[in-house]
Amino acid sequence: MEKRNPLIKTLLCMILALLMIGCGAAPGGDSLDGANSDLGLPLSGAAEKNVAAWNTFGDSSYSAAKTLFNQTIGSGDATAHDLSEAYAGRGWAEVKLNGSSHGISDFRLALEKNSAQPEARVGLAGALISKGERSDIDEAVTVLEGLSSSAGSFSFIDRYNVGVTNAEAHAMLAYAYFVQGNRAKSDEQISIARDLDSQFTGTPVDQIDEILSFIP
Repeated sequence: MEKRNPLIKTLLCMILALLMIGCGAAPGGDSLDGANSDLGLPLSGAAEKNVAAWNTFGDSSYSAAKTLFNQTIGSGDATAHDLSEAYAGRGWAEVKLNGSSHGISDFRLALEKNSAQPEARVGLAGALISKGERSDIDEAVTVLEGLSSSAGSFSFIDRYNVGVTNAEAHAMLAYAYFVQGNRAKSDEQISIARDLDSQFTGTPVDQIDEILSFIP
């Protein structure tokens, strides 16, 4: 594995930049469009706060979204489900603003409240993969496999525009399996990702597939 380090580091950077932060983007991006109107709404419950927060996140107003998610977290009427959604959202806002590692603690909190929260699972796995340590990669495999009761046969739907497709989530798992030395499972996952990717020309999935195919 040591001989593959240059290629592995390239892949890690690509996964972080393209799958977590966004294609061609760098952490720190934030938009104020639509933020003021959502912040001014008289939100009466935790679920309503989360809806407004995710809508604000979808407008790329990440700082404003964090403020709204914090309202849910600090409210007295939030259920475990509400808190899980809020922690996952705040984690993704942190990723967009500051980089993938800044979302880890919130993703873990989200999964403590609801172990099935999909955005938290994908966010945590991507952050762990970007760290690059073997123990983090091993945990990322477990986290991604937990997206379904049948390990590796999940379907991730990007409900809130976090920027990771189902195909990209499978490509992340393909890379993680590859690092573990499980080439058969890696090949299976990248094949799934390839089939799911409707624009398989120059996409993150395409690039990951090319790199994995190049490494003997």
